[in-house]
Amino acid sequence: MNLKKELYTIFEHPTLHKYGLLIQCLIFFNILISIIIMFLQTEKSLSDFFPFFNIINFFNVLLFTLEYILRVYSSGYNQNTSRTKYIFRPMMIIDLIAILPFYLSMFNLDFGFLRALRILRIFKLFRLSKFAQVDNLILSIVKDKKEEFLFILISLLILVLTITPLVYYFEKDAQPEVFSSMLTTMWWAIITFTTVGYGDMYPITFFGRVLTTIVSFLGIAFYAIPGSIFTSALLEKIDERKRRKREKEKKSD
Repeated sequence: MNLKKELYTIFEHPTLHKYGLLIQCLIFFNILISIIIMFLQTEKSLSDFFPFFNIINFFNVLLFTLEYILRVYSSGYNQNTSRTKYIFRPMMIIDLIAILPFYLSMFNLDFGFLRALRILRIFKLFRLSKFAQVDNLILSIVKDKKEEFLFILISLLILVLTITPLVYYFEKDAQPEVFSSMLTTMWWAIITFTTVGYGDMYPITFFGRVLTTIVSFLGIAFYAIPGSIFTSALLEKIDERKRRKREKEKKSD
């Protein structure tokens, strides 16, 4: 038995190994438990359970460490990718950052906030079964529609840069503490364009409110356009894959 090959198949192509999906489910369970513990450790009313949470976290980190080491070891089976390149893959960097705080704490170095990056490990689930091609599908849509998305981005940037000095000019005297600079006003413009509107900043002058109305309407329009482009492209990709699948089935028959 080639151990390196077995491990590589389990981690990179779990559906091709008889224990692949089982191990992936266990990894997911460990991720889920670690995230739950991370949230519970911030609840002061559960302080009596903190020692128990620390024990669970200790075993979580050990399992994460073992997984990381085995992944790096098994990557040597793939002759097309060097181990160094594999280590510097985005998900592998996240894996490393997820376990580093625990070991750094042994040297009285507190980087505990980095544990939040464990949540990003959930995206590994998209590599399982039918979700294996989701990331490639999204990337292909962005690549095919990059000109449309770029045009919308540039248009939004121009609108923000145009509206910001106008609103600042009308509001700086009426609300000097609120619209204190153009950079601060740009924050208001971005939030208004995205239709979030926190309410922490809002114009009170007549012309400021007129511009706010325009920005709000434009924000709704521009917010809908990228979504419609992405949705139509996604439906096209799905239909294309279904058509290819039917053609393959016909040829096999």
